[in-house]
Amino acid sequence: MPVKRSASVAALLPPVGRRARARLCVRLAASLSFLLLFVALFRAQPLLGVPPAAPPPSEGPAKVAFLFLVRAGVPLDFLWDAFFRNGEEGRFSVYVHSAPGFQLDRTTTGSPYFYGRQLARSVKVVWGEATMVEAERMLFAAALQDPANQRFVLLSDSCVPLYNFSSMYTYLMASPKSFVDSFVDKTEKRYNQEMSPAIPKDKWRKGSQWVVLIRKHAEVVVGDKNLLKVFRRHCQILGSMSLQLVEQKHEMS
Repeated sequence: MPVKRSASVAALLPPVGRRARARLCVRLAASLSFLLLFVALFRAQPLLGVPPAAPPPSEGPAKVAFLFLVRAGVPLDFLWDAFFRNGEEGRFSVYVHSAPGFQLDRTTTGSPYFYGRQLARSVKVVWGEATMVEAERMLFAAALQDPANQRFVLLSDSCVPLYNFSSMYTYLMASPKSFVDSFVDKTEKRYNQEMSPAIPKDKWRKGSQWVVLIRKHAEVVVGDKNLLKVFRRHCQILGSMSLQLVEQKHEMS
């Protein structure tokens, strides 16, 4: 028995003129072209307003970054050497900001934990000036390159560990907060009105520069674009031991 072939789709449709068919084809082609262009742009460009991706999470244990702000070498390196020897490898990292050109090696330190740990770039630090803040930011920025670093301890060349590594590591990791010494000093006379509105007077505080920051707060310090400019302009040292805020006549940019 012969099999009947199905009628073609064109045969089932009512007759259409050549011009109508041409217009239909143009519309379909335009719509398809727009759709393909939209998809291509969507895949090639990131969505506006989406922040850059964070560093990939570390597969190993969280680390404490010890950030040493020193003049040259680490004079108490023998104490820190004993501290790190009793610690666990892979749970801490060491970064040192020293004078430009200074190298930490066998001739300048007795602890292998400090070998080559100085930053590749450093600035000449002057007490009481913004260069000290710049050096601290460099330390935080270098430590943030390692996604495993979750706590950031800022230290001077005269700081010493009072507890063993295990106790300090457990204590810092157990706290979700940063440790910052900050208080209102009513006798403080160094605030400059020209710092406002970037630094309002009611936000002016005094405190120690030696802090322990969680990663989120370290990122805030490094990401600052405004406050450091204000301090550069208004914070300078006058005399050998006095810190004064210098009034500037020109406007802040």
